[in-house]
Amino acid sequence: MLHYAVTPIDPKGHQFAVQLSIPATDADFIELTMPAWIPGSYMIRDFARNVLDLRAEADGTELAVTVVDKQTWRIQNHGQAVTVTYLVYAFDLSVRSAYLDQLWGFFNNSSLCLSVKGFEQEPHALALNLLDETLNWRIATGMPRIKGERYSSGEFQADSYEALIDYPVLLGDLAIHEFIAGGVKHAFVTAGRQYADFARICGDLAKICEQQIAQFDKQVPFDEYLFLTMVVGKGFGGLEHRNSTALLCSRRDLVSPNTRAAIDTDYRTFLSLCSHEYFHSWNVKTLKPKEFLPYNLQAEQYTRQLWFYEGVTSYFDDFVLHQAGLIDANTYLGLLGDTLARVRRGVGLDRHSVGDSSMQAWNRFYKQDENAPNAVVSYYAKGALIALCIDLLLRKESKGKVSLGQCLSEFWREFGATLKGTSENDFADFVQQRYQIHLHAFIERAVNQRESLPTLQLLQEFGVSCEQSPAQDDNTVGGRAAAQPLPVALGAKFKGTAYGLELQNLYADEAAMLAGLSAQDRLIAIDFLQVTDANMREIFERYQPGDTVTVHAFRRDELLQLKLTWQAPKHNNYVLKVTDATLANQWLRLA
Repeated sequence: MLHYAVTPIDPKGHQFAVQLSIPATDADFIELTMPAWIPGSYMIRDFARNVLDLRAEADGTELAVTVVDKQTWRIQNHGQAVTVTYLVYAFDLSVRSAYLDQLWGFFNNSSLCLSVKGFEQEPHALALNLLDETLNWRIATGMPRIKGERYSSGEFQADSYEALIDYPVLLGDLAIHEFIAGGVKHAFVTAGRQYADFARICGDLAKICEQQIAQFDKQVPFDEYLFLTMVVGKGFGGLEHRNSTALLCSRRDLVSPNTRAAIDTDYRTFLSLCSHEYFHSWNVKTLKPKEFLPYNLQAEQYTRQLWFYEGVTSYFDDFVLHQAGLIDANTYLGLLGDTLARVRRGVGLDRHSVGDSSMQAWNRFYKQDENAPNAVVSYYAKGALIALCIDLLLRKESKGKVSLGQCLSEFWREFGATLKGTSENDFADFVQQRYQIHLHAFIERAVNQRESLPTLQLLQEFGVSCEQSPAQDDNTVGGRAAAQPLPVALGAKFKGTAYGLELQNLYADEAAMLAGLSAQDRLIAIDFLQVTDANMREIFERYQPGDTVTVHAFRRDELLQLKLTWQAPKHNNYVLKVTDATLANQWLRLA
């Protein structure tokens, strides 16, 4: 058995110390490797770059260590048992890697624990030791504990290296609140200063968990579950694991005890994040593409199925909130309108299928730049719309007897509970065999072609109409009617400042790009009058589509003078409304 000892040795310097004990083998050398990426986040992260001062010794004698490549080390041990020591610099405040300071720490074992070739399927033990200023910290992890009290330092064990890296660890002066949902123990754990109403949050989380457990017919792939949450001034993120999720949220996202109103946007966003990551317990942690069995952590691993694993999950994250009674139908339809608007804004939709987007997650979706709206379609957002269409098609073809939620439960029983893994056509094959409903042609077009989805038509058949209208401005595209839309559109997302409008994304063939402006330009004047965040609306309201103006902008430190012809605002807002309650009630939960 491999044994890791992890110590937050230098919080001020953001360093964990790791000692790895490797038993004797018949081999003349040992190879150690750090993963290049973490499952669930499809981008090469090169975690090995944070490994410092790696040394090895056997029986008190230092051994030679050779760097083989950017993430692999070779140790000449001649069959002896070896102790490896190293430091890991931990200053990535995200859910993907490792972080440590005097206040709290967090790590994924894929960032701290080297893999030993030949031992990947053996049990892996991990001891977490607290010293000095961290002595009174508490520890939360889903990894099975073999020594020590709950939430204290001690020793843990995983069945394999793949299991080891699927148990993130949160440590610090933690706030820990446990609750039961669906007969399963859960805990909401936070690190970082917060002013949260834990009773309300745990109650709402319990409703989400119970709704999902019921949806999967009480087939629960874990014995307990942890919401490991890092609370900061500004931040957002989540990453799924086998019996926990790592979350990063803003302080304002956690509802306070003084808030008695209904769920606001910030708190709803946090609950949707929790719902999304929890749903992944079924949809990608156990039910997963065959291409991920097993994971290859040394290089990119490709699948065309991310639209299903992220898109279906993205559909259910908000829909579950609605089903659980946390948000009403109008609120849910507003969120669905937001998704429609995000997908349809820009020409990336016309250039990229979600199947290709899944394959190219590594170099496109996870590496988006200022041109992303013109080049990329999100397999999250469009995948959610595909899932919506499938749900409505199933309900329609079965006359209300089958929903996507029911279908997924049975699909999970066959492919997820057995860890069988899925191929591209397995879901459509399953639906045809089980329910005699044919989805092959629809899924092929939706996933691998770039044609429009029948979303609005299907919504109409379920008593929901869509009104397309201009957005308030180029920054507020969404699912709600604008109070006072601008008469003209710049055709660019921008950030207003006291010194001008900083252009962030420009849309192909729209006013700003046609004028010769670029992302990162700072627009400072329109018709020789200064434009700022404070007076932007006043200036824009002076014009009509077709008017031509002189604009001045800084590109880097060079002043540009250009001609811009205003365009009419596009109808980028999608406002959904229930027009037939009887039909809508077949899908939505109406009062």
